[in-house]
Amino acid sequence: MSKQSQLYELLDALKDGAYTAGAFALGALGLACEGAEKLGDALRLRVHAAQVEGELDGELLEVGELAYAAYTGNSQVSDAMEEKMRTIDALKLELDVLNEQLGRTKRVCPVCGAEAQEQDRFCRACGEKLD
Repeated sequence: MSKQSQLYELLDALKDGAYTAGAFALGALGLACEGAEKLGDALRLRVHAAQVEGELDGELLEVGELAYAAYTGNSQVSDAMEEKMRTIDALKLELDVLNEQLGRTKRVCPVCGAEAQEQDRFCRACGEKLD
């Protein structure tokens, strides 16, 4: 076998190796892009959920102020209170949907049915040990 044919065989082997490495790199890049896209989607959902939680907190604060106004005798409060309650219901529903999409599930006490935080080991309402 001549030196020239050996050189061509070596170049062909290098070309095949480069092609395989390129195909592998493209596959890895595709997986990385897919992972980054999923991470971005999850991050957008979390940001949206945090915004809805902030909105909900603001609405609840306003309801507290309206409840106090009603307590002190302001009779014009009831319409505003009802509107706030509908807004809060809609925000809670939206937050439930977002939390479900994020894989956040509500934990409830098996004894009293009270909602528990993710980090709770015991029910805050009745003291029952949580799973």
